[in-house]
Amino acid sequence: MSRRTLFIFIATLVVSFIQIPFYQQEAYAAEQNVNYHCTYYTIRPGDTLGAIAARGHVNILTLARVNHIANINLIFAAQSLCLPHNGRGSRSVRYSPGILSNGSVRWYAYDALEGSNYYQVDTLLRRAAAFYGLSPNLVIAIARQESGFRQHVIAQDGGIGVMQLMPSTASWINTMTGTERDPYKVRDNIFMGVFYVRMLGDTFHWDAVKLISAYNEGPWAVAHQGVKNWNYVNNVLGMANLA
Repeated sequence: MSRRTLFIFIATLVVSFIQIPFYQQEAYAAEQNVNYHCTYYTIRPGDTLGAIAARGHVNILTLARVNHIANINLIFAAQSLCLPHNGRGSRSVRYSPGILSNGSVRWYAYDALEGSNYYQVDTLLRRAAAFYGLSPNLVIAIARQESGFRQHVIAQDGGIGVMQLMPSTASWINTMTGTERDPYKVRDNIFMGVFYVRMLGDTFHWDAVKLISAYNEGPWAVAHQGVKNWNYVNNVLGMANLA
């Protein structure tokens, strides 16, 4: 075994035992830094973040931060990672392809869509629900109704991915939270969408019918015109076992 291979093996073992407190994981995930260059790597089955970091000569926490990975022990095959570097000999690549230089979210950015699988989406929905103090049944039901758990879709009206976030809504959420999360990326999309569910719950004093209706129709419409999208509301209530 070569010294380099031995180093990667040891680094992988060490990383497998590293645990970052949850509040720190979320802090890493929320940070943004676009002042670097990227070499992109597609995760393969069996990869660990520690091994990828070692091969790319990148600090594992830096790698997690720039890719919005909350848990360094949980990555998914086929996900594309940015391996940041100082750019010598490489062209600059902007980290968030779904975000414009002014911070706004792009409309119909099919080239920025990230793939996903059922387990990944289900795991992220449950994690986001726990982080924002929501029932996982509710957010899972909304995600099923909105997109059928699919990230690689854009609706005719511009809704993006699993939580079907409108670019204008996503831009507003980023302004509210002081972040630049990219709704074309599955993790960012889910955490932004669940944050929006939490905000609607607070707005409508946790009236489940109004909350669900507002997620689909918008809070202004529900506040001023009442609940009109009863098919949508009843579908979500049924899937969430709240009916």
